[in-house]
Amino acid sequence: MQNIKKISRAVLSFLLMFVVVALIGVIFMKQVLMSASDLNKQLEESSYYIKVEESLTAELKTLSLETSIPEEVFVGAAMHQNSLQQLARTNTEQVLNYLIDPDATYSTTTARRLFAEPVTTYVEGYAAEQNQPFDESMQAQTDYIIDEATAIVGSHTMLFNLDNVIAFPQFQTARKMLQTVLAYFYLVPLAFFLIAGALVCLNWKLPHRSLIWIGSGLVSGSAFVIIPAIVALSLDIPQRITVSTDYINTALRALAMHYTTFLLVTGAVVFFLGIACLVGYNQISKAKRAAYRQHRDYGTEMKQY
Repeated sequence: MQNIKKISRAVLSFLLMFVVVALIGVIFMKQVLMSASDLNKQLEESSYYIKVEESLTAELKTLSLETSIPEEVFVGAAMHQNSLQQLARTNTEQVLNYLIDPDATYSTTTARRLFAEPVTTYVEGYAAEQNQPFDESMQAQTDYIIDEATAIVGSHTMLFNLDNVIAFPQFQTARKMLQTVLAYFYLVPLAFFLIAGALVCLNWKLPHRSLIWIGSGLVSGSAFVIIPAIVALSLDIPQRITVSTDYINTALRALAMHYTTFLLVTGAVVFFLGIACLVGYNQISKAKRAAYRQHRDYGTEMKQY
């Protein structure tokens, strides 16, 4: 019977290790990876929007040369009252909402409304100066220019563009798996408490001994998260990410650093909780041994009388 209990404790502690890894993973997914507010905050704190504005200005300048419409018309519309950042935040929220909500439909917000009035007004004014009618042909040309400017801003305000993958069944399968994990995430902490409770029950005569098994699971489980994070940071892997587009590169580096740091900190918290359990077990064991020796010495003294 004692051997069965020992094996059960070891097996449960081993399972607890993997549950700890899963627990850190679901916390990361729910609170960080799939959080639009967290993602937007990291982008705002980095130089992402500065790089976006630089790239956008360069492309709008090219469009200005092609259309003979002043650059200020395009840039002023795109940058008006932080509309660029607001558009980027909205598109990020819509993408993440589509990924986590089974009933959501994929949609993105375009910038056409930003360019419609200023571009049309400029072309109408130019036509009046040249004594040209603003007819259907010129209206069609104006609409084409507005669409071009809208497409340029759209490419700069969609960090995650799902247009090219949304129709693939593999992508939809991965999306459903993600939604399932997020929908039943509570099963992971529930499993943690059930295993911890089972370890306490297996040590019901000396409950403090469960601390060594729980602590071992916490320490070993957190090591699976801490070690890769330390290696990634020590090798500066987040800052080595390189893609051709400068502003995308900046975003990926900032997010990779944030995610790695979060996993390291979370793993460290779990690790120290495990150490606290092991230290607690050691201190309680010492106190019990000291009390036992004191009681034994007291009994020996009484016998001498």
